[in-house]
Amino acid sequence: MSRLLFVVGVLYLLTESAPLQAAEPEKWPVLPAQDAAIEIPVQEWPQRPGPRTARILVRYPGGKLSGVNKDTGLMLTLHNWGGTDFAGTANPAELVEKLNVVAIGVNYLQSGKKDSIDGPEPYDFGYLQALDSLRALAFVFNGFKAANKPFAAGRIYCTGGSGGGNVTLMANKLAPRTFACVVDMCGMKKLSDDIAFNLPGGSDLDARYSRDPKSKNYLSIDEQEIRYLGHPEHLAVMKKLGNATKIFTVHGVDDVTCPFKDAEEMVFWMKRAKLDVVPHFITKADLDGKIFASSGHALGNRTQIVFKVAGKHLLSGNTDALVLAGKTDFERREDVRFPTSNGSYVISYSNGYPVGRFEPVAPPVAYPDHTDVAHYRDREDRKQPIRTVADWEIRRQHVVANVERVMGQFPSQMRRVPLDVKVVEEKRVGDLIRRKVTYQSDPDDRVAAYIFVPATTPPKKLPAVLCLHQTTKNGKDESAGVQGNPDLKYGLELAERGFVTIMPDYPSFGEHKYDFDPKHGYASGSMKAIWDNVRAVDLLETLPEVSADRIGVIGHSLGGHNAMFTALFEPRLKAIVSSCGFTTFRKDDMPSWTGKVYMPRIKNEFDNDASKVPFDFQEIVAAFAPRAFLACAADKDSDFDVSGVRDVMDAAKPIFKLFDATNKLAAYYPMAPHSFPQDARKKAYEFLEGELRR
Repeated sequence: MSRLLFVVGVLYLLTESAPLQAAEPEKWPVLPAQDAAIEIPVQEWPQRPGPRTARILVRYPGGKLSGVNKDTGLMLTLHNWGGTDFAGTANPAELVEKLNVVAIGVNYLQSGKKDSIDGPEPYDFGYLQALDSLRALAFVFNGFKAANKPFAAGRIYCTGGSGGGNVTLMANKLAPRTFACVVDMCGMKKLSDDIAFNLPGGSDLDARYSRDPKSKNYLSIDEQEIRYLGHPEHLAVMKKLGNATKIFTVHGVDDVTCPFKDAEEMVFWMKRAKLDVVPHFITKADLDGKIFASSGHALGNRTQIVFKVAGKHLLSGNTDALVLAGKTDFERREDVRFPTSNGSYVISYSNGYPVGRFEPVAPPVAYPDHTDVAHYRDREDRKQPIRTVADWEIRRQHVVANVERVMGQFPSQMRRVPLDVKVVEEKRVGDLIRRKVTYQSDPDDRVAAYIFVPATTPPKKLPAVLCLHQTTKNGKDESAGVQGNPDLKYGLELAERGFVTIMPDYPSFGEHKYDFDPKHGYASGSMKAIWDNVRAVDLLETLPEVSADRIGVIGHSLGGHNAMFTALFEPRLKAIVSSCGFTTFRKDDMPSWTGKVYMPRIKNEFDNDASKVPFDFQEIVAAFAPRAFLACAADKDSDFDVSGVRDVMDAAKPIFKLFDATNKLAAYYPMAPHSFPQDARKKAYEFLEGELRR
């Protein structure tokens, strides 16, 4: 990470989400004896520094605290963007009466038209709003606990419409072990650029943010990422922490205010993360004039929608009722951490209620010797031996950070736009179907690729391989066997052996016209290619023929190191094959790496000096452990010195041994010049079969 990014990260820490106003519980009001509106202290808003409170509305069964019993749950019902109290959400009186819950409304940050729609500040878009709502929930939850008041602590629910749907989903994200069920009704799923900056596009919403870092309304990429409810890495965090919430998302297919495509995208990533999401995508055929009156943003009767889609799961005592097992985040008092491009958002529950903060990533640690991967350097720059997997993870993080110093930062998940796959042509090739497709890699660029699938539906899902071509104007055509060197048609040959294969064009090769202008958001051609390849893996996961947990990558020459660079950042690639793709920088021609298709910073910032470049291939190969890696290195390769390959493989062995995975690291040295001869391809194909057919 550059020094500029580190400084910006520190500024974030001092602004948006440092642990600011966090009132002690003893300063909070007591639970009211009957239905009431109460002011509670909430976290400071950097836009208006100083203490802040939020008004919450508590509705008890029978209107009184005494009406709460051991079966009574808690349910947030959250108003829309621009609303207050219970506007645009489920009616609290009906929730209380029918579900035996305490209904809680929250006038969270920017409630009301004056602040949310007419105000000069940017609209929060769920983050502090969810923290306010969780603080209100914690107030009631902890109040019952402190008073020894019996209630159903496992029956915690949340619902909301439009902006309240957004806050509902965000509350479940920031408190992933708290809710048994949430119901989102047409909520915003993503703070996209068009909403954030009022750009023409998929929505008429204007969140009033600025791209200018000097503006008070500046939106950092980290702030944007924490508000992305389909963020794949954040969903993985939720799953790892044990999120068991049943997530109902009800969204009209014709909604242009909160774009339907964002709902589809969120559901896709939630399902991939194996979260329990239940989409109800409302079409005109679903309209009954009573519950559902619109397939657009309004939807219909938002109280009855909750009962329609989730009622049996919310009813106390029902056989299908959802009751969360285990402790809530309020009781666990642990941190929840979501990584972002320049650090992490941390939601601390150490006091029994949430306090959010941003922690910037530390600057990269420099290593004088990249050939020795058996140590890491601590923050005092002391050399420490690597004895455990945890030790290695420290070094691995340093490796990735130093690779980014050269290639540029790995793109934000905000660039993961819908793939929008278009089939250009389809042709039968023996027992295979060859499709030429294009897919949307990022907001600005489409990539052409070939895909091979069986001509008949396979009896079970198949492993898949990302096949990356060498330096050739033919691009993907060569690896697909359409034209070019017949010894490099590994995309076709692997498909004939029972793999699904995909072959994208490298930027500026084949049909991929690309000018490498930094305005596109990439500091190097290498990083642009990595991102295109990551999106190709996304595409593979959407194919019905593909077993998503059995994907590998193979490439020759340019494709060989392209495969390695991609695998460093893409953990879904379980097996990696590089043919004639690398040697240690110390035995290589450094200027050859500095063209625009590769890494210009090697020349511009590191003087074409291998000793100054902050990473080497020893570290990259070691970073694959415990995944499987095969190097096919031609003994007479004039491009990549084979002795340097042997150096790299020897250096990486101790790390694979650390993982008890020495059998996952392999090399084959054909007696040949820079090429991928038949014996080497046979070895590579058998290697991939052994790893991916398991």
